[in-house]
Amino acid sequence: MNEKRAELADRIRSLLSDEPTCEQKRMFGSLAFLVYGRIVAAAWGEGDLLVRVDPERSADLLLSDGVRQAEMGPRRKKMGLGWLDVPAEVVADDERLLFWIDAAREYAGLRGSA
Repeated sequence: MNEKRAELADRIRSLLSDEPTCEQKRMFGSLAFLVYGRIVAAAWGEGDLLVRVDPERSADLLLSDGVRQAEMGPRRKKMGLGWLDVPAEVVADDERLLFWIDAAREYAGLRGSA
């Protein structure tokens, strides 16, 4: 794991430390954080944040600077609604990172309690 990705993973870990169901797994070439057994966020790329949010909120959240629908694999296949790639510069400060983690945590919590 590169240095930027490791730093972001540490920050995510800190923000999710109060989640009793939080676990970490290596996937997508990243370190993913799961709540209720579902991916909430991952540190990937060059310190970019992968989040899974409510697909119904995707259109609004995609209006944020630099945020795009996440893609994976050599063919850059779109991962689907709700999977967003948030560039490292957008989550450079803890307040902005918390915004995205909370959006993802909310979706995981709603799905986990359903």
